[in-house]
Amino acid sequence: MKRVAALLICLLAAACDGGKQPPQPAGKRTAAAASGAPVSADPQRLVGRWIRSDADYAIAITSVSADGKLEAAYLNPRPVHVSSAEAHREDGVLHVRLELQDKNYPGSYYTLTYDPGTDTMTGVYHHLGLNQEFDVAFSRLAAP
Repeated sequence: MKRVAALLICLLAAACDGGKQPPQPAGKRTAAAASGAPVSADPQRLVGRWIRSDADYAIAITSVSADGKLEAAYLNPRPVHVSSAEAHREDGVLHVRLELQDKNYPGSYYTLTYDPGTDTMTGVYHHLGLNQEFDVAFSRLAAP
């Protein structure tokens, strides 16, 4: 009986956390990130402002060229230099790679997958300064 009560308390605490989760080491994938259902998407859908779910970090994508190059900015909340940004399709799934090269960002990069069903990007932040990887999720910020 004590185990059942403890389990119920844990489930209630998880349900009441407001939906925000801290970054997790990349080995601990969330169910949403692990689903990986291949759904094709137009790369132009990447254009917009994306907010990370666990912090005030933002990616602003202003254009996508025919060869997959992205015009992108990264804000934390101040601008951080984006050394390269690109999108590519693999098995019908749209992937994004965004590399940062700035103070405290020595080549750190994001590898993200776009989900057109939820209009989100999920993936891994490779923090080279700490030599760690974190699961991350970005949601589109609605235009004002």
